Amino acid sequence: SLLDKLREDKLNIAFVAEFSRGKSELINAIFFAHFGQRILPSSAGRTTMCPTELLYDANQPPSLKLLPIETRANDASTQEYRRFQDEWRVFPLDLNNPEAIQATFLEIGKTRKVAIELARQYGLFDENDPDQAAAATSGEIEIPCWRHAVINFPHPLLEQGLVILDTPGLNAIGTEPELTLNLLPNAHAILFILAADTGVTKSDIEVWRNHIARGQTGRRGRLVVLNKIDSMWDDLKSPAQIESEIQKQIRTTAELLNVPTEHVYPVSAQKARRQRTALGRCRRGRED
Repeated sequence: SLLDKLREDKLNIAFVAEFSRGKSELINAIFFAHFGQRILPSSAGRTTMCPTELLYDANQPPSLKLLPIETRANDASTQEYRRFQDEWRVFPLDLNNPEAIQATFLEIGKTRKVAIELARQYGLFDENDPDQAAAATSGEIEIPCWRHAVINFPHPLLEQGLVILDTPGLNAIGTEPELTLNLLPNAHAILFILAADTGVTKSDIEVWRNHIARGQTGRRGRLVVLNKIDSMWDDLKSPAQIESEIQKQIRTTAELLNVPTEHVYPVSAQKARRQRTALGRCRRGRED
């Protein structure tokens, strides 16, 4: 019974970042590189518009489930809506068709324009936010189409019980109570993703202090991923010079976030994805 319970246990890891930090590219490199292309949308700007869980449930077919944004008009939380499957839109995933999966995942980032009053009813408009006020000059504002997404996908890590929570940036974290009250505090670990080309920005620090560091006891379970270190690679510099600059960026990041330097991991998700993609193609070639 205990062994069965251990096999059923889940390890929940939250990926947290402001937009354009390469978070979606990192998830692509870890879970979808074998397809030979970007499966999750990964481009400049905001691509993840709603919290997205990546997991595997053998009792359910591979699919993308989306909870409509209209459910925010009610008092029920995302967790409560899990009991009402009829409220979710379900998109089947054809594992033999990467292009179709890629097209389906584009749904996650879809937005639409609504009247300001409706956005306020959903808790997605704050007149005191200068950015939102500037964007609402026409009487409408852009909001995400979906409140929450769940991807059921068979991957060796997910099959072992790993659950990834992919969270949008500061604005979405601040407006979705389920994230700050339940999902982030209950995550076993949080990966905070930064970009080496921008360093720790003001909005990064705000996310870290208000939604990560404050909700965790001690320093356990908080790791920092310094992404896009390939932006520091320079043919005009020696490997030693490049390594010195990367180490300096690691030390600066650790000091600003008050974490040990060994908890800051420099990576290049883009280069890793390309290498894993090439490796996957070589393996498929040998199998053919």
